[in-house]
Amino acid sequence: MKIWWQSSSPIHRLHDYRGALGAHLDSVKRTDSEVHISGVDDGSMDLQYNAVVAMNSYAPGGVLNKIIQAADQGYDAVAIGCFLDPAMQEARELVPIPVMGLGETSMLMACMFGHRFSGVAFHAKQSQYYDRKAFEYGLAARHIPFGNLGIDFNEVQNAFASPGMMSETFVAEARRLAAQGAEVILAACATVNSVIHREKIQEVDGALILDCNAVLLKVTEGMAELAKSIGLRASQRLLYQSPNRRSRDEWMRIYGFRAAPQLKR
Repeated sequence: MKIWWQSSSPIHRLHDYRGALGAHLDSVKRTDSEVHISGVDDGSMDLQYNAVVAMNSYAPGGVLNKIIQAADQGYDAVAIGCFLDPAMQEARELVPIPVMGLGETSMLMACMFGHRFSGVAFHAKQSQYYDRKAFEYGLAARHIPFGNLGIDFNEVQNAFASPGMMSETFVAEARRLAAQGAEVILAACATVNSVIHREKIQEVDGALILDCNAVLLKVTEGMAELAKSIGLRASQRLLYQSPNRRSRDEWMRIYGFRAAPQLKR
């Protein structure tokens, strides 16, 4: 089984994060799974801004372009390792393989392990974005507004070397959310999740801290298996109705998408 893990950041530049994520995914993957970690070819790390998320998602060499490459190279499924679920719905239109997003998958899974869930983003703008996503996914009645760490994505990277302050802030926010009734709390960023997992923070005041990265990988493997065994795929009725291959290839030409991954130096 071949799983393509797609980050919304230029993860090839983030050595601490990439190393921690790779080790984590290797520890939970199936023995017959190959997990390829990909980032955007280039892009800003100011991911708290919606404009940057859009450009990293839809530019040539961005998230959507990379997911098309994954399908064309024969990967069985894609895991979008970003809680913003960038380009997820658009990708489901364009590729025939399962495409799972960290945010949607984590929120739906949280509803199986507790009645109400919340999460901790790294920035207030992102926590607001996740609240909108919970509403979009039909989970408003199950969700408590997300908290945040009060830092930007560049500061998150510092936690791999010095995790103390970020971990303390995360636990404090988790306590606050648990007091509001959250039974499951999500580390609402694949990078934050990598640090929280490494620090072995699994429960706060009785609330489950869900390992979102592990859950996304295992669900993606399961969806790939279901696609192979029973032909399960996204509905073609309306939202994920697909264009023909000729149209898709023409769009790639018009917008300058790359047909194959760009080699990193």
